[in-house]
Amino acid sequence: MTFPSATALRTFDAAARCGSFKAAAEDLGVSPTAVSHQIRGLEAQLGFALFVRGTRRIDLTDEGERLAGATGPAFGQIGAVLAELAGEQALTLTTTPAFATLWLVPRLRDFETAHKGIKVHVETSLHPVDLARDRRIDLAIRYGVTGAREGSHTGTFGETFGIYAAPALAGGLNPLKPAELMETRWRERALPPASWADWFSAWGSEIVSGSSIRVFEDEQHIISAALAGQGLALLSGLLVEDHVTRGWLVPIEPNKTLPGLGYALHTHETKRHLPKVRAFSRWITDQLTASI
Repeated sequence: MTFPSATALRTFDAAARCGSFKAAAEDLGVSPTAVSHQIRGLEAQLGFALFVRGTRRIDLTDEGERLAGATGPAFGQIGAVLAELAGEQALTLTTTPAFATLWLVPRLRDFETAHKGIKVHVETSLHPVDLARDRRIDLAIRYGVTGAREGSHTGTFGETFGIYAAPALAGGLNPLKPAELMETRWRERALPPASWADWFSAWGSEIVSGSSIRVFEDEQHIISAALAGQGLALLSGLLVEDHVTRGWLVPIEPNKTLPGLGYALHTHETKRHLPKVRAFSRWITDQLTASI
């Protein structure tokens, strides 16, 4: 059998990843008609169908599934090697806005200093990214995600929630006195919140009469309110680590914390063994272990 052209195989791979000819066309920078033409030609050459065409979607046939299992890793590895040969040691990762701003970005210079030639590009999103479809992403760091929906799971790092306040207020406030109490309710409602109700229940007390609870949807906003001296904030010890180190926030009742969820590292199987991914995974694992 004559070996199919690289263009035909690359077009097939894009369609298999994206789940539609239109999305594959956008990914490749060509027209949907060109994608359809390449797929039809490839199917004619091979002698069997690769996709089942539906009204709104396409699905891989059994033969298509087998071929996609080969083209995905192959093109991923070729792309990675070409990037290394060209000296393009850029690592792209995705994570939540709060983790990026409050914990990761302040530490990236240390990684890039220790690993000359690797530049880290950070993208933020509140929603998981499909690492099989978006090959730009080398690594995903997600909160509360412990499954494999974002690719190969490489570790989970837990956290705890504690009470923090601005230094000027720290001496006169505690949760057992009337105060303004601040907490976060995640925009992703499927994630269980760390609430003041949980804290009082865990430590055998009740909210004091005269206290009020103020709810935020963004950890950065609640930290800003705490820095402004607006009350007691129930916060991730990991995300406020730098603020505490610099003396901007002070822990209140430091021995009374709540368990949080975890930050999980994910990468696609085709990128797990790339030197840049392995280097960053080792580095961030050491950093998170030290912080937690």
